[in-house]
Amino acid sequence: MAMQMEEARGFVFQALREGDCNQFPTLLSSVARINARVHNISLDPRQIHLQGNEGQLLTEPEKSLIQEIVWSLIIQGILIPGLNDSNQGWPFLRLTEYGRRCIEEDRILPHDPDGFLRDFHREVPNADSTVVEYLTEALQCYIHGLHRSAAVMLDGASEQSVLLLIDSYGNSIADPNAKQAFETTVEKTQSIFRKFEQFERRFSGLQQKMPRALTDNVDSQLRGVFDLIRSSRNDAGHPAISGSVSRDAVYSHLRLFTPYCKRINDLITWFTNNQT
Repeated sequence: MAMQMEEARGFVFQALREGDCNQFPTLLSSVARINARVHNISLDPRQIHLQGNEGQLLTEPEKSLIQEIVWSLIIQGILIPGLNDSNQGWPFLRLTEYGRRCIEEDRILPHDPDGFLRDFHREVPNADSTVVEYLTEALQCYIHGLHRSAAVMLDGASEQSVLLLIDSYGNSIADPNAKQAFETTVEKTQSIFRKFEQFERRFSGLQQKMPRALTDNVDSQLRGVFDLIRSSRNDAGHPAISGSVSRDAVYSHLRLFTPYCKRINDLITWFTNNQT
């Protein structure tokens, strides 16, 4: 079966991690080796190591697909054409400093949106569809260099997650009067920031009754990531505010979002199954 974009992008990142990809032909050979390894395909060792034999290892559509991925990574600032003063252009390649930092983390990257979402669904299998839609768009904005748009979309995913958390807590309140009072207060509160504050005031008194796995560092994780993402959204969405949204900031926030959302969903599950 021919490689598809999702699989090919993952193979390219794996090849870059394994090194020795300073030319496009050698990158093709590395991707072919990884493909063979993953799919248990036997290859003649002479095919693998002789430069110029890549056509025997990959189909023309697969090579074109990998070339498309490489140019996408060049646009994103992960790769740059050229190796040194003597080899300044294509087909030579090298990682940028930013690209090197990304590759060294050895984790699924936002630059691999399909892999990133696959990892997200593995960690948060029951993720809300609206959260996934906003996260997906944030990733697409990010890989196309639209960092302000990515910040706004990621904040949409964060806000939806927090609203679901607040709603699940409200539904868990056993006392009808307390439940009504909380829901009325939240409904009358306009901003997500103030709604979250209403939840936090009540949540702090519940933590002793909850499993430690849910409450360890929960305040810093929820409030910390919520504020980081919200602050970037404010910088991105309000021209009157003096500030900008950097690529590194959005990258960092995307990396924080999966464990943040997992913690929120674990709390939602607990509130769904327990009265408070």
